[in-house]
Amino acid sequence: MVDESASSTTVRFGKGKHMIRKVVFLGAPSTGKSTLCSALSKKLNTNWVPEYGREYWLEHQVDRRLTPEQLLHIALTQNKWEDDYEKHANHFLLCDTNAFTTWHFALHYHQSALPALEQLAKDSWQRYALIVLCDNDIPYDDTWERSGDANRQEFQDFLEDYLREREIPFVKAQGSVNRRVETVLRAIEQLNN
Repeated sequence: MVDESASSTTVRFGKGKHMIRKVVFLGAPSTGKSTLCSALSKKLNTNWVPEYGREYWLEHQVDRRLTPEQLLHIALTQNKWEDDYEKHANHFLLCDTNAFTTWHFALHYHQSALPALEQLAKDSWQRYALIVLCDNDIPYDDTWERSGDANRQEFQDFLEDYLREREIPFVKAQGSVNRRVETVLRAIEQLNN
Protein backbone atom coordinates (compact mmCIF):
# COMPACT_ATOMS: atom_id res chain seq x y z
CA MET A 1 0.00 0.00 0.00
CA VAL A 2 1.25 3.45 -0.88
CA ASP A 3 1.46 6.08 1.81
CA GLU A 4 0.03 9.07 -0.02
CA SER A 5 1.56 11.51 2.48
CA ALA A 6 5.10 10.17 1.96
CA SER A 7 5.61 12.07 -1.28
CA SER A 8 6.90 15.61 -1.06
CA THR A 9 7.22 16.09 -4.81
CA THR A 10 4.48 18.12 -6.43
CA VAL A 11 4.21 17.95 -10.18
CA ARG A 12 3.21 21.27 -11.68
CA PHE A 13 1.71 21.64 -15.10
CA GLY A 14 2.08 24.67 -17.32
CA LYS A 15 -0.86 26.68 -18.53
CA GLY A 16 -2.87 26.01 -21.62
CA LYS A 17 -3.68 22.88 -23.55
CA HIS A 18 -1.13 20.08 -23.30
CA MET A 19 -0.28 17.10 -25.35
CA ILE A 20 -0.47 13.90 -23.38
CA ARG A 21 3.02 12.69 -22.51
CA LYS A 22 3.48 8.95 -22.33
CA VAL A 23 5.66 7.36 -19.68
CA VAL A 24 6.64 3.73 -20.27
CA PHE A 25 7.70 1.34 -17.52
CA LEU A 26 10.17 -1.37 -18.43
CA GLY A 27 11.74 -4.11 -16.39
CA ALA A 28 11.95 -7.85 -16.16
CA PRO A 29 8.97 -9.80 -14.84
CA SER A 30 8.22 -9.07 -11.17
CA THR A 31 10.00 -5.72 -10.95
CA GLY A 32 6.97 -3.77 -9.77
CA LYS A 33 5.86 -2.09 -13.00
CA SER A 34 2.13 -2.54 -12.42
CA THR A 35 2.39 -1.54 -8.76
CA LEU A 36 4.29 1.61 -9.68
CA CYS A 37 1.86 2.51 -12.49
CA SER A 38 -1.08 2.13 -10.13
CA ALA A 39 0.53 4.27 -7.41
CA LEU A 40 1.56 6.98 -9.86
CA SER A 41 -1.84 7.08 -11.54
CA LYS A 42 -3.34 8.08 -8.18
CA LYS A 43 -0.67 10.73 -7.57
CA LEU A 44 -1.03 12.21 -11.06
CA ASN A 45 -4.80 11.77 -11.29
CA THR A 46 -4.50 9.98 -14.61
CA ASN A 47 -4.96 6.51 -16.01
CA TRP A 48 -2.51 3.78 -16.85
CA VAL A 49 -2.41 1.15 -19.57
CA PRO A 50 -2.18 -2.40 -18.22
CA GLU A 51 -0.12 -5.10 -19.88
CA TYR A 52 -2.25 -6.72 -22.58
CA GLY A 53 0.32 -9.49 -23.11
CA ARG A 54 -0.17 -10.93 -19.64
CA GLU A 55 -3.92 -11.17 -20.15
CA TYR A 56 -3.51 -12.66 -23.63
CA TRP A 57 -0.84 -15.15 -22.51
CA LEU A 58 -3.01 -16.51 -19.71
CA GLU A 59 -5.77 -17.32 -22.18
CA HIS A 60 -3.81 -18.42 -25.27
CA GLN A 61 -0.45 -19.90 -24.25
CA VAL A 62 0.35 -23.49 -25.20
CA ASP A 63 3.12 -25.12 -23.19
CA ARG A 64 3.94 -21.65 -21.83
CA ARG A 65 4.64 -20.29 -25.32
CA LEU A 66 3.02 -18.02 -27.89
CA THR A 67 3.66 -18.04 -31.63
CA PRO A 68 5.52 -15.21 -33.38
CA GLU A 69 2.20 -14.11 -34.89
CA GLN A 70 0.59 -13.97 -31.45
CA LEU A 71 3.46 -11.86 -30.15
CA LEU A 72 2.97 -9.41 -33.02
CA HIS A 73 -0.75 -9.29 -32.15
CA ILE A 74 0.16 -8.42 -28.55
CA ALA A 75 2.43 -5.54 -29.59
CA LEU A 76 -0.14 -4.12 -32.00
CA THR A 77 -2.90 -4.37 -29.41
CA GLN A 78 -0.72 -2.79 -26.71
CA ASN A 79 -0.10 0.20 -28.99
CA LYS A 80 -3.83 0.43 -29.74
CA TRP A 81 -4.63 0.34 -26.02
CA GLU A 82 -2.17 3.20 -25.48
CA ASP A 83 -3.86 5.24 -28.20
CA ASP A 84 -7.31 4.51 -26.73
CA TYR A 85 -6.31 5.23 -23.11
CA GLU A 86 -4.58 8.45 -24.18
CA LYS A 87 -7.98 9.95 -25.03
CA HIS A 88 -8.90 9.84 -21.33
CA ALA A 89 -5.54 10.67 -19.76
CA ASN A 90 -4.74 13.75 -17.70
CA HIS A 91 -1.43 15.27 -18.93
CA PHE A 92 0.39 11.93 -18.64
CA LEU A 93 -0.35 8.37 -19.70
CA LEU A 94 1.46 5.61 -17.80
CA CYS A 95 2.23 2.54 -19.90
CA ASP A 96 2.97 -0.79 -18.20
CA THR A 97 5.16 -2.21 -21.01
CA ASN A 98 5.63 -1.62 -24.73
CA ALA A 99 6.31 -3.29 -28.08
CA PHE A 100 10.03 -3.50 -27.29
CA THR A 101 9.24 -5.84 -24.39
CA THR A 102 7.17 -8.07 -26.66
CA TRP A 103 10.02 -8.10 -29.20
CA HIS A 104 12.39 -9.17 -26.43
CA PHE A 105 10.08 -12.06 -25.51
CA ALA A 106 10.07 -13.12 -29.17
CA LEU A 107 13.87 -13.21 -29.17
CA HIS A 108 13.91 -15.10 -25.89
CA TYR A 109 11.46 -17.81 -26.97
CA HIS A 110 12.01 -17.99 -30.75
CA GLN A 111 15.50 -16.46 -31.23
CA SER A 112 13.92 -14.08 -33.76
CA ALA A 113 10.91 -11.84 -34.29
CA LEU A 114 8.66 -11.13 -37.23
CA PRO A 115 9.83 -8.09 -39.24
CA ALA A 116 6.68 -6.16 -38.30
CA LEU A 117 7.39 -6.73 -34.59
CA GLU A 118 11.03 -5.70 -35.12
CA GLN A 119 9.79 -2.44 -36.64
CA LEU A 120 7.31 -1.81 -33.79
CA ALA A 121 10.11 -2.33 -31.26
CA LYS A 122 12.42 0.04 -33.14
CA ASP A 123 9.70 2.69 -33.43
CA SER A 124 8.57 2.32 -29.82
CA TRP A 125 11.15 4.73 -28.39
CA GLN A 126 9.53 7.64 -30.26
CA ARG A 127 6.22 7.09 -28.44
CA TYR A 128 7.38 8.11 -24.94
CA ALA A 129 8.44 11.30 -23.22
CA LEU A 130 9.98 9.30 -20.37
CA ILE A 131 11.33 5.76 -20.04
CA VAL A 132 11.44 4.24 -16.56
CA LEU A 133 13.41 1.06 -15.88
CA CYS A 134 12.12 -0.66 -12.75
CA ASP A 135 14.98 -2.34 -10.92
CA ASN A 136 14.91 -5.96 -9.81
CA ASP A 137 15.93 -5.00 -6.26
CA ILE A 138 12.61 -6.23 -4.84
CA PRO A 139 11.71 -9.83 -3.94
CA TYR A 140 10.71 -12.02 -6.86
CA ASP A 141 7.00 -12.89 -6.86
CA ASP A 142 7.13 -16.48 -8.10
CA THR A 143 3.74 -17.02 -9.71
CA TRP A 144 3.02 -19.88 -12.11
CA GLU A 145 2.92 -17.71 -15.23
CA ARG A 146 6.40 -16.27 -14.66
CA SER A 147 9.56 -17.94 -15.91
CA GLY A 148 11.74 -17.83 -12.80
CA ASP A 149 14.14 -15.53 -10.98
CA ALA A 150 17.10 -16.54 -13.19
CA ASN A 151 15.20 -15.35 -16.26
CA ARG A 152 14.31 -12.16 -14.40
CA GLN A 153 18.01 -11.33 -14.01
CA GLU A 154 18.75 -12.18 -17.64
CA PHE A 155 15.86 -10.00 -18.85
CA GLN A 156 16.89 -7.14 -16.58
CA ASP A 157 20.51 -7.22 -17.76
CA PHE A 158 19.39 -7.28 -21.40
CA LEU A 159 17.12 -4.26 -20.92
CA GLU A 160 19.65 -2.12 -19.11
CA ASP A 161 22.46 -3.03 -21.50
CA TYR A 162 20.25 -2.29 -24.52
CA LEU A 163 19.26 1.14 -23.22
CA ARG A 164 22.81 2.10 -22.24
CA GLU A 165 24.48 0.82 -25.42
CA ARG A 166 22.05 2.76 -27.61
CA GLU A 167 22.18 5.83 -25.36
CA ILE A 168 18.41 5.79 -24.87
CA PRO A 169 17.73 8.06 -21.88
CA PHE A 170 15.97 6.39 -18.97
CA VAL A 171 15.34 6.80 -15.27
CA LYS A 172 15.98 3.86 -12.96
CA ALA A 173 13.35 3.33 -10.25
CA GLN A 174 14.69 1.47 -7.22
CA GLY A 175 13.73 0.67 -3.66
CA SER A 176 10.33 0.89 -2.04
CA VAL A 177 7.17 1.89 -3.90
CA ASN A 178 7.29 5.32 -2.25
CA ARG A 179 10.91 5.82 -3.28
CA ARG A 180 10.12 4.75 -6.85
CA VAL A 181 7.14 7.11 -6.97
CA GLU A 182 9.38 9.99 -5.83
CA THR A 183 11.99 9.14 -8.48
CA VAL A 184 9.44 9.15 -11.29
CA LEU A 185 7.70 12.30 -10.06
CA ARG A 186 11.04 14.13 -10.04
CA ALA A 187 11.72 12.94 -13.60
CA ILE A 188 8.25 14.07 -14.70
CA GLU A 189 8.85 17.45 -13.09
CA GLN A 190 11.98 17.78 -15.24
CA LEU A 191 9.86 17.23 -18.34
CA ASN A 192 7.94 20.38 -17.41
CA ASN A 193 11.08 22.54 -17.09
